[in-house]
Amino acid sequence: MQSPRRVLPHLLTVWLFAFCCFSSGGQTTAPPSSSTELQSASPSNMRDPVSSAEVTIQGPLRSFMRMAGISQKASSPEVLPLLARNVYVQGYNGWQGGGQQTEFLILLGRYVNQAKELAALAGPDRIIRVSNCEEALPLLHILGYRLRRDCGQNNASLITADAERAFLTTDSGFPLLDLEESLQQGKAFSYPFPASQVPVIFNENDWTKAGRAKKQEAYDFVGTVLREPSLARLYWAMSRSDAETRAFLQQSIGLRKLLPLAAVLDFYGSQICIRSGRVRVPGGISAEPGWKDLVGASPDSPAEFVLKLLAKDRGWLAAYFDSLSRINQSQQLHFIDAHHLKSFYEAFRGPDPSMDAARAAVRLAPGLLLLLTRLQWV
Repeated sequence: MQSPRRVLPHLLTVWLFAFCCFSSGGQTTAPPSSSTELQSASPSNMRDPVSSAEVTIQGPLRSFMRMAGISQKASSPEVLPLLARNVYVQGYNGWQGGGQQTEFLILLGRYVNQAKELAALAGPDRIIRVSNCEEALPLLHILGYRLRRDCGQNNASLITADAERAFLTTDSGFPLLDLEESLQQGKAFSYPFPASQVPVIFNENDWTKAGRAKKQEAYDFVGTVLREPSLARLYWAMSRSDAETRAFLQQSIGLRKLLPLAAVLDFYGSQICIRSGRVRVPGGISAEPGWKDLVGASPDSPAEFVLKLLAKDRGWLAAYFDSLSRINQSQQLHFIDAHHLKSFYEAFRGPDPSMDAARAAVRLAPGLLLLLTRLQWV
């Protein structure tokens, strides 16, 4: 008769296979549609203490956040990570297969272009000024309106001339009624149109270069994120890593090499931790040989280890690593034996991982995480 200690690993292997395969075979959940739901997963340590780089957003920040689906309660360092997450979650239908932009992203892109036109009209002092009817014409064109009746008369009113521009004007909160009243009464109109500065991870040039192919038109950070969903997803993923880890990834691997792995890094990369040139693996130093065997690279070669971890078995090894990283050290001890670590992973992965672990709208195989965190050891 076998002892309970010898039977337990075999039972656990069966549970892993049954529980996790069942979970990964279920239906995927659609991405949340409201910005409140999207912000439940808060970015971590978004502004690096060693970096003071900022990105310029034309126009009032409240208007940009409104159009980008970001809560007005979000802090300045949260703006760009939440913008990036909203772009890749809500901005495309099937972007991995060359999907089309959604109405949300189309409107946001139009707003950004309109804001640049208004900023140019405002000039260096960042104030839009209209002192007479003639000066109002360029502003009305940008806003998508025109005057009905003669300017300076009480019955003069603004009517739609360009429906797309007019919708952006009203939805972004431009004081259209104040402008109309000024034109009716022949008074001067002024409206502050400031440029907002928000913190960016690393610096703007790092991201615009990573997302731009050769001979492709150059855009600023916001324009690049709106056009590159994989870059947007990478930015969100990096924002959820600690500052030291993401600095190492950027310097030793580079954003361009990480771009193809953005989805896996998003779902399963937040637990990757690099300290003193070494990846901290579940189980600690004693488990490093087992992880080296699984990944095909040593944790003391973090750049190679991270790349292979994210790429192996279409992201399933990264999912395994992530789940084991989230349990406490006493629970990890039951998995760090090299034989157990590998056999449990093989049971979890299955013989042929034909589906990408980060292809769906939400992370697959949630049953593994539930099993590991709820498993009681005696």
